[in-house]
Amino acid sequence: MNFSEIFPGVIFAQFAPNSKYIVLSNGTRVIVKETDQLQSINFTHSQINDAQIQQIEISPNSELIALSYPKKGYVEIRKIDEVNWCARIDDSVETIQWCPDSIQLAVISEFQIKASIYNLNNKNVTHFKNPKQISFSHNGRFMVMSERKDAKDFIGIYSVRDWKLLNYQPSDTLDTALLQWSHNDSFIGVQDTELNFRLNLHCPCQGLQMKFEPYSYSLGIKVSRFANQSDLMAVGANDEKLRIINLLTLKQITELEHKITKDVLIYKEEEYSDQYSQRVVTKFTQMEQGCKINISKTQNGISLLEWSYKDDYIATKFDGMQNCVFIWDMELLTLKAIMVQILPVKSFTWSKNSTTLTVCTGSSKIFFWNPTCTSACDMPFDKNFHVVKIDWSTDQKSMLLFDKSDVVVAYPTLDDSF
Repeated sequence: MNFSEIFPGVIFAQFAPNSKYIVLSNGTRVIVKETDQLQSINFTHSQINDAQIQQIEISPNSELIALSYPKKGYVEIRKIDEVNWCARIDDSVETIQWCPDSIQLAVISEFQIKASIYNLNNKNVTHFKNPKQISFSHNGRFMVMSERKDAKDFIGIYSVRDWKLLNYQPSDTLDTALLQWSHNDSFIGVQDTELNFRLNLHCPCQGLQMKFEPYSYSLGIKVSRFANQSDLMAVGANDEKLRIINLLTLKQITELEHKITKDVLIYKEEEYSDQYSQRVVTKFTQMEQGCKINISKTQNGISLLEWSYKDDYIATKFDGMQNCVFIWDMELLTLKAIMVQILPVKSFTWSKNSTTLTVCTGSSKIFFWNPTCTSACDMPFDKNFHVVKIDWSTDQKSMLLFDKSDVVVAYPTLDDSF
């Protein structure tokens, strides 16, 4: 694997959707680089010395960058390939989000008083009252917005073409925490606050179809995800159970517990000193079946959950075993393998075109798992670079590796074992 130099002081880094560019920012200035050669093609900085960028959003067509400055009350829009092109929206800003057409920008104002849709072509503006969250369908034709009215939550489905209200439904939640669309836009998942275990599945046309509430009077959902290609949904809560919902039957099909069984493969990270290179080498050894792993009694729940690209696996982090990554086989609905790390797991992500899981633990290494092997890769830097987050490009030719304040671009090679 090849690595770029370290980019210091970076608080934001993201691939453009087309994977051709990387957008980097230190909070006051933005640099756009080509992914392959890392040559700078655009550079912008705040015209106000103390203006801090709160949020950066790249348009779906990879041509525009929106920068929000909430403390100054405006949004700046730049073209990636035209240095001198700039547009500005003066508005109270809390969050921004591009519409699927890359022509319109949604701006939710401070204190969620209103949501405004700004059209960059004709300068038209559409306003909505009392928004909480917005989410766009995968086909780009509809927007769902949750709103608070008369101390109750509602969701509205709007046409992106003319912003007409198509359907308006009560969400039956105490405080909506998350809106998400299923892969084929057949359902909208409405997740309630973590204080209440409730997940509602709405049909955009017919309203509420399923109310998922396994228990009451206890802490609820921490994370939920629709599958990428199949009609399944995974739910992780504050207990140790991973719940799988079938969207065709609208019923729960299984509860998977984070317990060590006799037939599960357990790979343990170990370090040893290489007497020839005088370096500390990392390897994974297979532990005996049925061995015990320490359990934390102070923390609980599933805090991380990710589907693999083709939905054949799910990776989870159970906070009772913070050093472990659990990998579940979704065809057999069983626990496939466990990666036992030396340090607590920070994050993980699946490759977007293969069954490869990438894991980081805040160490100077990144770890890989696939059904055939488990491996580790060291950072080739004299400076300690502690990887806390990993982001793959869409074309899978490069990765962004994040330290707390630094970023490195990694380029996997064809002969990498993973």
